[in-house]
Amino acid sequence: MTTLKTELRGISGVVAVDRRLSKPLHRQIYDSFRSRIIRADLRPGEVVPSSRSLADELRVSRLPVLNAYAQLLAEGYFETRVGAGTFVASSLPGHSLSRPISDRAAARATRSVSARAKALPAYERPSWAGALGPFQVGQPDLHSFPIDIWSKLVARYARNMRVKGLQYGDAIGLAELRQAIAVYLRTSRAVRCEPEQIMIVSGSQQALDLTTRVLLDPGAAAWVEEPGYWLVHQVLKAAGARIVSVRVDDEGLDVSAGLKLNRKARAVFVAPSHQYPLGVTMSAARRLELLDWAERAGAWIVEDDYDSEYRYD
Repeated sequence: MTTLKTELRGISGVVAVDRRLSKPLHRQIYDSFRSRIIRADLRPGEVVPSSRSLADELRVSRLPVLNAYAQLLAEGYFETRVGAGTFVASSLPGHSLSRPISDRAAARATRSVSARAKALPAYERPSWAGALGPFQVGQPDLHSFPIDIWSKLVARYARNMRVKGLQYGDAIGLAELRQAIAVYLRTSRAVRCEPEQIMIVSGSQQALDLTTRVLLDPGAAAWVEEPGYWLVHQVLKAAGARIVSVRVDDEGLDVSAGLKLNRKARAVFVAPSHQYPLGVTMSAARRLELLDWAERAGAWIVEDDYDSEYRYD
């Protein structure tokens, strides 16, 4: 191992490189300087060797020294002065860096989270959802996915990608995708909507979180299916909403039971096409009953339509 020991304005500093290590030479030089600055072996304003003299002393190429110095300059540990050389940055907090680590830890302020976050209970997965195996909802038969066709389409797009594809897109999703979804909903679902009314999100949890924060104030009551999608509970608790668990029978959410529990709820979270986890489909009578209640109460219906395209015989 080759070492350099040099006097830096009264401070004895050691920069060591070991060619047997897998760590690059420039990283070893960078780490040596940085650790000594943090430990206050090197203090703000002290001069450091020139890159040329350090390379000569270490018997290495000047390039790794230049790379290490450039990184230290970029991160603010070093500064240069025209005609004078390179120095430990004078802007570094020398007093706090020079204190023993134990003293700095004792003086460190405690970081706290919001009161709402502290009030959230620990995440609890229902016992019935513990080991569903092949009956896991939302997990399709991945072996049937057309990987070859998908790969060819992705490759074709990549070969013809435009520059705008590398830029930030619309915050609510790709315009062409939202247009295609709007057409699909109009033709197959008879839903009157425009692309401007569609938002692409990363998954159901983000959709539920955004929906809850926009529609419900803290303390507002919301119906949820019981049993139902348990992660809805986490989102509602995080928003400070009051959860009203409404039973599900062979016709879906029992609207009359919900009315008895809380007639003035501000929203209902429901999966009418394929209820999770029971799999029932809400009857037409129940759907009309739910729509009538929502219209009279001025309540929102948040529909989780995760599986309606599938029909099971």
